[in-house]
Amino acid sequence: MEEYGNQEKPFFLYLAYTAPHWPLQAPEEDIEKYVGTYMKGWDKLRKERYRRLLQEGILDEKSSPLTERDCGAPAWEDVEDKEAWDLKMAVYAAMIHRMDQGVGKVMSKLKELQIEEHTLVMFLSDNGACAEGIGLKSDKPPGAADSFVAYHLPWANVSTTPFRLYKHMVNEGGISTPFIARWPEKIKSNGTITHQVGHLMDIMATCLDAAGIQYPETYMGNKIIPLEGKSLLPIFEGNQREGYECVFWEHEGNRAVRQGKWKLLSRCRMDWQFTASWGFRGNRGPHDEKWELYNIEEDRVELNDLAEQYPEMVRELADQYEKWAIRTGVIPWNDYMKVTKTGYLLKTQEISMN
Repeated sequence: MEEYGNQEKPFFLYLAYTAPHWPLQAPEEDIEKYVGTYMKGWDKLRKERYRRLLQEGILDEKSSPLTERDCGAPAWEDVEDKEAWDLKMAVYAAMIHRMDQGVGKVMSKLKELQIEEHTLVMFLSDNGACAEGIGLKSDKPPGAADSFVAYHLPWANVSTTPFRLYKHMVNEGGISTPFIARWPEKIKSNGTITHQVGHLMDIMATCLDAAGIQYPETYMGNKIIPLEGKSLLPIFEGNQREGYECVFWEHEGNRAVRQGKWKLLSRCRMDWQFTASWGFRGNRGPHDEKWELYNIEEDRVELNDLAEQYPEMVRELADQYEKWAIRTGVIPWNDYMKVTKTGYLLKTQEISMN
């Protein structure tokens, strides 16, 4: 920042923190600040976080009621090793605490260089909470540099409040993430919340727009794939942005498409194996890869499947998804599994590779 911050042309800084991704590791003095904070348990904490989301206007109770605790997570009152679970979340919080300090140093440097007013800063997470079972049976507690533990499904269920499911899946709990933008020169309505739909691919388009740069059609004499994202600048300036006709997702056989208020999704028939391998299967089991349809404006937490009520919408959005998958080269998950021989997902007789 000192080298490029005072030059005439725009500079780009990408700061990618590992925190708070697993493994859970943080300085002991930071962990101590939070030990005991989470002894109230995930059931109470989900309710507290939900109330704050409503109070701050991030969600509304009508379209986003608090979902039930994940079927794979036990009631907190039934948990025996509460101190061990509290420590996981304490280390997680300590990692965020240290990350906050790092972000603060960046903001302070912008102020010192007297460029904070005309510098766009964007902060976001890359996906929903991670429920993976990393280190679930480890005999080393989280925190130290030689430990390798995640915070696991019950705490991930808190992080995704009030949504359902997690990273890997394309339900709102897997794809909805916090996004914060600060640009005093352009963003005049400080502290406001927008519910316009954005996507990760908008970041590239926004950076180019902010810098006044056109995305090239060729590079070193070769045609390159056109930019698909849309700039967020109209939203930053308080305007209604022209949105997408459709937005698509695919991850490990989990598929989704969103068009306006409608969201069509299909969960990979292997997704229950993920939660089983993570140690918190609950009542999940094999299922058909059927399409589910939700009115996201009225049912953000995806509780009321409308697929049978609106079969034409299902067919239309499924067709849109298939065209996008072909255009972008999405590899069907079963084909990928055959090529990679990902054995840990093929150990149950319920999975057929025919």
